[in-house]
Amino acid sequence: MPSITIHYERSKLYEEVWAEAVTTVAKRYGVSDVALRKICKQLAVPLPSLGHWAKVAAGRKSPTPPLPKYSGPAEIVRQRYVSDEPIEPDPEHLVARREFEARPENRIVVSETLDTPHPLLAATERAFRRPKHRDLRNLPTTDRRALDISVSEAGLPRALRIMDALVKALDARGMHLRVEPDGKRRTCLTLQGQVLAIRLVESISRTEREPTEKERQEIKKYGHAYLPNRYSYEPMGMFKLGIIGTYHSDFHKTVADGKRQRIEQRLNEFVVKLEEEAVRRKRHEEHLERQHRLWENQERRRREREEQKRKEIERLKALEEEARDWRRSEDIRAYVAAVETKATHEHGRIGRDSELGQWIAWARHKADWIDPLVNAKCPVLDDE
Repeated sequence: MPSITIHYERSKLYEEVWAEAVTTVAKRYGVSDVALRKICKQLAVPLPSLGHWAKVAAGRKSPTPPLPKYSGPAEIVRQRYVSDEPIEPDPEHLVARREFEARPENRIVVSETLDTPHPLLAATERAFRRPKHRDLRNLPTTDRRALDISVSEAGLPRALRIMDALVKALDARGMHLRVEPDGKRRTCLTLQGQVLAIRLVESISRTEREPTEKERQEIKKYGHAYLPNRYSYEPMGMFKLGIIGTYHSDFHKTVADGKRQRIEQRLNEFVVKLEEEAVRRKRHEEHLERQHRLWENQERRRREREEQKRKEIERLKALEEEARDWRRSEDIRAYVAAVETKATHEHGRIGRDSELGQWIAWARHKADWIDPLVNAKCPVLDDE
């Protein structure tokens, strides 16, 4: 896979991130906005605040801080691997989705109360009403049909309101959410032929308790000890909504509570992420299909070359065998001629019916039978 060299110049980067959004600049460099922010941090390049571009769009002035003094390198150089395949532009439906979700009139609003819940939310609320089980993080769970929600009892009302708004918004957009009937509470929707599973989780802080005196003695004596209830878990009230990847624990394309924004304000962004992930997976699937076809063609050509080589080797072996037979027949003829010459010199003319005459005829016939250039038959040696 080929690679390209990317130069991040401090002064140029400073001008770029204050002229356009970081996400836009990052796309030009071919990296994520998170990666570009890390580069800016290493080069001590200040970044606009979250509300900077909103103020600019509203015609308000937002101060631009000067580039601070910095004693480090003025440039960072990185190598990035690139695909051999050309970069495809975003499909029209994805561009349209971004434009649709950015319009104020299409903003998804989360209600303060759960008055008329979607049937999926009503079923989820009933399933979590009296949970009989808890997961490894001490959060309530259920075996009943419900959305994939993993939150504390205190956070459940908010989680239900968020998911109710999301499910209704997805229904209005023709992107119907469902719970798979496999008993695993897998919450899915199908976009562009791709099945996407989503989950809402609450962040948990884990605290390890101090060993008791008895446990410390066991650790000192044996090097280890079984510590029941070793960890305690405390819900943090911070939610994260994302798409589950190939592996069940793989969680990406998320929107999460932050210092300035909560999930309630980012549901439209999540809808766009769903569309983007469907496009990514479809392209990846098509890429794998192309790779598989390429492999099949290469394998077919390899087999054809192997078959051609095998046949050529067989022809060569047959040629060598024919040459050996021809040489044998010539050697036999030369030997028979030498015998005949010697006998004639010593005894005169050799009679055809004499023992030697019959042997000479037999020997010459066998030379002809061996010779690939002569189509001689031998009733004794020929295969029936």
